[in-house]
Amino acid sequence: MANSNTPDIAAALDEAALVEFTKELIRTPSLSLEEKAVAGVVEAEMRRLGYDQVWQDELHNVVGVLKGSGTGSNLLFNGHIDHAGVGHMAEPFSAKEMDGAPFSHRGKVIYGRGASDMKAGVAAMVMAGGVIKKTGLPLSGDVIMTCVVREEMARGEGVKAVLEAGVTADYAVNCEATGLDVYLGHRGKSEWKVTTMGRTTHAGNPTGGINAILMMNRFLNALEADYPMPQHEFLGDATWTVIDISASPGALTPIVPDRCTAIIDRRFLPEESQEQVRAGLERVIEDLASEDPTFQAEVELNKWFPAMYTEPDSPVVQAALEARRRVLGQAGELGSWYFGVDGTFLNQAGIPCVGLGPGNELLAHTPKDVVPVDHLGKACRIYAQIIAEMCA
Repeated sequence: MANSNTPDIAAALDEAALVEFTKELIRTPSLSLEEKAVAGVVEAEMRRLGYDQVWQDELHNVVGVLKGSGTGSNLLFNGHIDHAGVGHMAEPFSAKEMDGAPFSHRGKVIYGRGASDMKAGVAAMVMAGGVIKKTGLPLSGDVIMTCVVREEMARGEGVKAVLEAGVTADYAVNCEATGLDVYLGHRGKSEWKVTTMGRTTHAGNPTGGINAILMMNRFLNALEADYPMPQHEFLGDATWTVIDISASPGALTPIVPDRCTAIIDRRFLPEESQEQVRAGLERVIEDLASEDPTFQAEVELNKWFPAMYTEPDSPVVQAALEARRRVLGQAGELGSWYFGVDGTFLNQAGIPCVGLGPGNELLAHTPKDVVPVDHLGKACRIYAQIIAEMCA
């Protein structure tokens, strides 16, 4: 059935309308906690396209549903409608079409904050629902489009609220940028506050105290020298890096600091638990303390964003590969994001999730935030084909 409907999918897509919808989303500023206006744009488009059910919650998450007969799998698409800060990006909400050559792409691109992360993905998935509706393709399961808020805050507040409201499915597609490749997930992100302790003394007599900054230096050197990082076939290596450091009492008076705090960004793999990651950092501290009884430090968790991994043989992964093959001529290579996405919370809720989206993930949050125009139609057709593969 899926193959026979592929020409209808192509014919049913209004690419000019898709491009204009993408531009309208980019023109509408939507920082986290400020998504009301863009949510209105998304809701209006779902209603125009004839979704069977459309609603917006108090956080401004927008959900649209194409109803199936109830005899097959339900499929959920997920994207976020907030964007990162603008920074020094020029004309961030212009949604201008530009030559793609400066962005390493042949053909036109659309420029603006959120183009790649991820208003293009939201536009393509919403429009895919309209394409399916226009073809009249009978659905055995529901197709649920979730356009959520507050993703950039990295706590999953928007998608969690949708799930807690009772929205669920058998499988899911996250539409963050993948360059139209099929992604299986990403490493988890954790932040740990490590504090080394010393003893104050006058800076004119440094040997009379214990300098917490120098203790921190020893800790960081030990991490570099003896802190093994596990590896994963698809997700890559676990990593650590320092993203902030401070000391107290500070430089107001000439005093050797007795506290130094570093924030360690630790990217972890699905098989690593919170306890295991903490234990690894604490082992480094214990080894240093065994060599020098004056060495003291403690570890505290600041943030924990779960890892995401869906097995390659999952039906939704195989459907995405087949849909990509039908639309682009080849299934492509399986990959993973270097950053985290809301799909991880879907996986945690028992909904196997695959990633596929328009745009280059490396341009997210940069001044070169663009999406290739030709990615829009391709992504939309792939999404519609996934629906045909799984729900028709």
